[in-house]
Amino acid sequence: MVATHGHAHPSGSLRRVEINVDCGESFGMWEGGPDKELMPMIDAANIACGGHAGDPVIMRRTVALAKEFGVKVGAHKVGFGRRVLAMTAEQAYAEMLFQVGALKAFLDEAGLPLNHIKPHGMWYIMMQSDQKVNDAAMRAIKQFNVPVYGLPNTLHQSGAQKHGIPFIPEAFVDVNYTVDGVLMGVPGSRQMSPEEIYDVTKGLARDGILPAVDHTPVDVGVKGKPFTLCLHSDFKSCRENLAAARRAVDEVNDELYPNTP
Repeated sequence: MVATHGHAHPSGSLRRVEINVDCGESFGMWEGGPDKELMPMIDAANIACGGHAGDPVIMRRTVALAKEFGVKVGAHKVGFGRRVLAMTAEQAYAEMLFQVGALKAFLDEAGLPLNHIKPHGMWYIMMQSDQKVNDAAMRAIKQFNVPVYGLPNTLHQSGAQKHGIPFIPEAFVDVNYTVDGVLMGVPGSRQMSPEEIYDVTKGLARDGILPAVDHTPVDVGVKGKPFTLCLHSDFKSCRENLAAARRAVDEVNDELYPNTP
């Protein structure tokens, strides 16, 4: 068992930079990322809730795995993966309640709290700028009384503030941003090597700046404060990427937050 590296205040703020990874993205006989290998290197697991990936058995197993390694658990939803799916506000609201509620049942069984909620893939991207989608999702997230992980200076943050939801700023180093600081997601991003991820993570934690897809320096809104760093578990190089990010995060936490547990 490994202790978590990042700890959240009741208000939802972080004391140190943490790493979160999407987990439980298998389905039946189809295997997703190497969750058991990654768990010792992460602080928070975003567990798929059966929409874009995961199923009841996988969700339950992944919750047990997180408990074994002392990793915080968040709901990684909502499912329609990395493609756009038109939904009404009512559908979006109900889908959020349905999927997060399913994970919450398994957490209750395991005696673990729900730590946070993080929308998945294209929903996460759409929530940066689509007011209707954002508002429906935030109204549902509000029901669970936990923080939401999201992108600073976007509707993620202002939507959370509007609904009184604690907001945890998030940044990405294994996918890219545009020169305007908009997260691109997996489609369109260039492949990042573990060495690049190490360097970018250290610069991001120190200065709040990282290279955009065209290598232009861009401010992503996390300067001067702890934040959560997301990496993907379904990349072929995920083990090496995460090991590089873990090393960088531990070094900057010792440098910037030396007396913070």
